[in-house]
Amino acid sequence: MHYLVYGAGAVGGYLGASLSLAGMPVTFYDRPEVAESLGRRGLTLERAGVARHLPAPAVVTDLARLLPPPEVVILAVKAYDCAAAAETLRRALAPDVPVVCVLNGIGNEATLAAALGSGRVIAASLTSAIQRVEGGVLRVEKARGIGLHAGHPLSASVCADLGVAGLKPRLYRDADGLKWSKLLTNLVANATSAILDTSAEAVFRHRGLYRLEVEALRETVRVMRALGLRPVNLPGVPAGLLAAAVFLPDILTHPILRRAAASGRGEKRPSFAYDVGRGRSEIGWLNGAVVAHAARLTIPAPANGVLTELLTALVEGRREPGSLRGQPVRLLAEAARAGVPGLKGYNPDAPSPIGSKP
Repeated sequence: MHYLVYGAGAVGGYLGASLSLAGMPVTFYDRPEVAESLGRRGLTLERAGVARHLPAPAVVTDLARLLPPPEVVILAVKAYDCAAAAETLRRALAPDVPVVCVLNGIGNEATLAAALGSGRVIAASLTSAIQRVEGGVLRVEKARGIGLHAGHPLSASVCADLGVAGLKPRLYRDADGLKWSKLLTNLVANATSAILDTSAEAVFRHRGLYRLEVEALRETVRVMRALGLRPVNLPGVPAGLLAAAVFLPDILTHPILRRAAASGRGEKRPSFAYDVGRGRSEIGWLNGAVVAHAARLTIPAPANGVLTELLTALVEGRREPGSLRGQPVRLLAEAARAGVPGLKGYNPDAPSPIGSKP
């Protein structure tokens, strides 16, 4: 099938280049400056010391000039660009072309369905960790796989193509369960790392921050349960096990989750770490989505609430990054005031440098 990859960033570049290198016809769509870079440098995928180069990817900056028309679209933009992309695709595509939505967070499929029709949206979640090194060089930090909702007539064919491309796809019956399970894994040490400007491993090394992380994950699982959703294991990521583990005693789970946080992304920084100074963030579709659903379900979600509030303030410039950088004490104090349980005994008001031992 002919694929249109809408967005040639790390995720779109990885998926599109993998399909193209496997012999599939692929066209990228992106801004003129991105198109110029792709035409000049191509795309290079690095994995385990082996580099594969796509020298001249097909790329357009105007979908009206796209010939032949695509049979499938892979949408790989940030969540805050989803609404604009949905309108662009509505105007440009034939009415039967499905859109594979690999965006992180909750609500993007609904945005696409409102513009295109619910029968044209295929929910998907990429669990592989991809890092843009420079220019058109993408490094595969962790090659795990991609989950795909099985509910569309073309889902099986897309899954087969992704398999030929070595992307380790897997079909799932429940689109919402798939997306919420990925959300659960996206939350791990993401907002906290960005707020403190530190690593995921350092977050989990600090016992007070670990408690904050666990509470945010517990809130998410409670919302999922209230929605009637069952956490499921994703390709290479035991999200179902994570959902169960966060309710076990710390003495059992802390060492395991600490190691998982340290190794989960390879050298890739958490996605929110790039948002401070950018002026926009996907947190509203991740932690913020948990808060919004919890409010409708009358479930307390103070941990996700305080993380959403603080990171949004940093991103929008309403708070200076230095006010929280490397300051877990201040973060925990604000979390305690917001009503996050389980922090008592971790001295949130006492000095505790981020590098200190628990």
